[in-house]
Amino acid sequence: MLPYYAYLAAAGAFVENHCSGFGTNSTPNHLLIVGGQSPTLRNPPQSGAQPEWDMPSLPGHAQDHGLTWKVYAGSSGYPVNFYTQLKRSANIVGSDQIVADAKAGALPALAMVWHDSPYDEHPVADVSLGQGKVWPAVNAIASAGLWPRTVFLLTWDDWGGWDDHVATPDLEVTPAGAQLAYGPRVPLLMFGGPVRAGIDSRWNSHVSIGKTVLDLLGLPPLGVPRLDGAPSLADLVDTSLSNPLPPAFGTTISQTAPPSPTPPRHPCRPAIRRLRRGRAGAAARRHHAATPPTTSRFIHSAAQGHASAQRPQRVCRVAISALASWTSWPISGNKSVRLAVTDTATAAWLATSAGVGRSTWRRAQQIEAAARPAGNASRPKFGRRRNSGK
Repeated sequence: MLPYYAYLAAAGAFVENHCSGFGTNSTPNHLLIVGGQSPTLRNPPQSGAQPEWDMPSLPGHAQDHGLTWKVYAGSSGYPVNFYTQLKRSANIVGSDQIVADAKAGALPALAMVWHDSPYDEHPVADVSLGQGKVWPAVNAIASAGLWPRTVFLLTWDDWGGWDDHVATPDLEVTPAGAQLAYGPRVPLLMFGGPVRAGIDSRWNSHVSIGKTVLDLLGLPPLGVPRLDGAPSLADLVDTSLSNPLPPAFGTTISQTAPPSPTPPRHPCRPAIRRLRRGRAGAAARRHHAATPPTTSRFIHSAAQGHASAQRPQRVCRVAISALASWTSWPISGNKSVRLAVTDTATAAWLATSAGVGRSTWRRAQQIEAAARPAGNASRPKFGRRRNSGK
């Protein structure tokens, strides 16, 4: 039983069709959240020299535009130590420091948090231990008077080795035609003082977290098309709202009533996975294109905005939390903009490949083998965009 997570899901926005960015290992999905792209489809080795990549990131982007940042990470600095601009930065500190910083009123503009095992909720860890890290972090931020101006995003890096019975939008494929993005669905909880409660059925993936951060903090595009063109969830923030404080850490939780009315069902359009070429593939694609869009309206263009979305005023702080048991911001006026990202557990963000299930690993091997060019046994060739015209 995870009563605190259940409360957050009911009291905030539950994004039911949020997906892992890639249907592969943990690290690529963490990198998609940090910066919208990944140069690998596998987890780096647990021993030996770790890779380093010169790529843009949300913390680096915040720094470049005058916002303070801090990453509250595990002992290895995972996953931000993969970034040249961030590696060995004094702004990378221990994960539990976020509680002390919140109490001292010292949270930076952007704060992202990861935890070491067993608090990362990576299988086979006790997931209640991860909840036991998220809860005091949120409680410290709320107790410091920051709840009215903070938006939290809590997600998991990937699906934990379990399959999804719903076919997700097919936006990126390998040269061999295997679906790379989106990956399977994973939960995304968005909550805080100004967040509208309810169930949101729009399709999106991990890169939408970064896009939402840019919109809420008033930052310019990151320069990564996959992230800059992703659907934003910033319209779920209403600065006129003042939601009640969440339960204090350690108290008995009485669950809130579920949202009413119950949202209608939105069946997904049929997936096109293997019928890529020839007459059969063309017929499948025509049928797919003719299917009413419903909740899959983002399937043809990751850059398509929500038709009814209105960008809210700049917020002051955002908190993100990512957990590891799945294959995986304050507000208006001219006040200083802050983003507190509470990231707790994520196989992709926090952990190494130690707990990756066999089905997850086999899937990653299949995707990377399909993506590898002939004669090149080491460097994968990454997926091309589908239906984007680019």
